[in-house]
Amino acid sequence: MNLARQNPAVYASYIEELRGRFQGTLLVLPGRVPFRTKEGTRALDEAIQFLRSTAPQAPLAFSPGMSRAAADHVADQAGGGMSHKGRDWSSTADRINRYGMWSGAWGENLSCGRRGARETVIALIVDDGLRSRKHRHNIFNPSFNYSGAAVGPHAQYHTICSIEFAGGYAERGQVAGPTATALHAENRGREVARETLFATNGL
Repeated sequence: MNLARQNPAVYASYIEELRGRFQGTLLVLPGRVPFRTKEGTRALDEAIQFLRSTAPQAPLAFSPGMSRAAADHVADQAGGGMSHKGRDWSSTADRINRYGMWSGAWGENLSCGRRGARETVIALIVDDGLRSRKHRHNIFNPSFNYSGAAVGPHAQYHTICSIEFAGGYAERGQVAGPTATALHAENRGREVARETLFATNGL
């Protein structure tokens, strides 16, 4: 994700490579079940135009606390949910504040069924079917300076990734011990966070 912020043109080239994989609105990838998109290549072309014209942004700083918040939500949604609201009615801001304190602004991106960091980031940038392109806006929002992420299993879509954003974030020094499920998700969250937030080439 930091690669996309720092060098948007690189991700434009990644997305351009997908254009030849479309049959109408159907995305056909080798060894994968064809996926029906809502907009087809129109969304890709719009994303490419955005990436070619947008100014580079500063990289996001990795937040362990926000990654724990993301891991909590990944574990919460693992049974088949796909909502920004937790089963305990927690909001994104509530979860982020469990492990620190946000300031300025906050946001959250959710993505299901993707394989790997690059595919996840591409899907969020293209934002097929969402007129607001809110997930793309979160990635390139200059007001966001901190981020954390987690990935885990999902009953319906196989995988779910949660990415948290904040303008400012003060980590809490001591936190309560997580459950085994949350700890597993947290460890995977740290792994995907390194991939999606700190890679500056190749992802």
